[in-house]
Amino acid sequence: MAEDTDPATGTPEATERPGVMSRRVGLAPGSVVYFGTRHVETATISTITYTVERIDEVEHVAADDLRGPTVADDGVQWVNVVGLHDTDLIMAIGERYGLHSLLMEDAVAVRSRPTFVDYENHAFLSLKMLSWSDSDRVDIEHVSLVLGDDYVISFQERPGDVFDAVRQRIRTGTTRIRRRDSEYLWYALVDAIVDNYVYVIEQLANRVDELEEHVWNQDDSDNVPARVQAARSEMVVVRRALRPLQDEIEAFVKEPPEWFSEEIAPFMSDLRAHVLQISDALDSMRDSLASVMDAHLSIMAMRTNDVMKVLTIMASIFIPLTFVAGVYGMNFQYMPELAVRWAYPVVLMVMTVLGSGMAIYFRRKGWM
Repeated sequence: MAEDTDPATGTPEATERPGVMSRRVGLAPGSVVYFGTRHVETATISTITYTVERIDEVEHVAADDLRGPTVADDGVQWVNVVGLHDTDLIMAIGERYGLHSLLMEDAVAVRSRPTFVDYENHAFLSLKMLSWSDSDRVDIEHVSLVLGDDYVISFQERPGDVFDAVRQRIRTGTTRIRRRDSEYLWYALVDAIVDNYVYVIEQLANRVDELEEHVWNQDDSDNVPARVQAARSEMVVVRRALRPLQDEIEAFVKEPPEWFSEEIAPFMSDLRAHVLQISDALDSMRDSLASVMDAHLSIMAMRTNDVMKVLTIMASIFIPLTFVAGVYGMNFQYMPELAVRWAYPVVLMVMTVLGSGMAIYFRRKGWM
């Protein structure tokens, strides 16, 4: 992953680090300054404009060629921007669409919390797009979505996203999305991101299940704590991305902006239900992971107890034998038994019977 990572956990940070925040000190509100990692050489703009009857896709569009907000019946336009390091391009897009300066600042604040802001004639939502990387880890990317009357602008850090299904639905003229306005496109993009949270959660759940099977099969137990900590770190990434988004969607459903149509309300309520379901699954998985660790510790304690039990039994058997050997090893001159011809074999026999008797007794008691 090209993102900055938390040195303690090795996972990407979802909030700004103190070092990054200190660089923002003294900047005027609305300053569009990018402090993230540069993922692409050149920032690019692509557009998809559609109505019920037609669709027009254009790659590598210049900011000056964007149509901007329009009241004409030109259909809905989706502007996708890849590469947030080019702040001049970001500001040019903002000027083209008349976006608020604070919105442009938040669009490039890649380590900020997910947030929703209503600017009366347009709305802004920043959130974290999660995916499962080839290295079996959670990959996180900052994404911002701007909603206007007839347009949606998406800002991404790098190429590749979870919007391919949305693009395919737009290209298919029979789908609902072509018959609805920009609000529904904005919702569809948010829904695509949330749906991919489900996939990430499923991958983490599979990892927890593998850990549980690993623990109960007692395979390579020394590696379990490290694997549990790695899984817990991935869950922290998901939780940091999910919880603020959950709060914003909850607030939106309870009190939506006045200029939003009532038709979008049922879809946002359904989105809230999905987010709650993912949050519950994450909490359940955290409990399962804690149970896995508890089971591992219990099994390790049982192993230790078994070893200690064997050692204790062996010590208990040899203590009286050591006592007998100690008594006859004192070599006092007037020990009657020392002069008896059969004293040595008798003592060995007594020690054998004593040790065997104790072993039989422990066996019958179920201690060995």
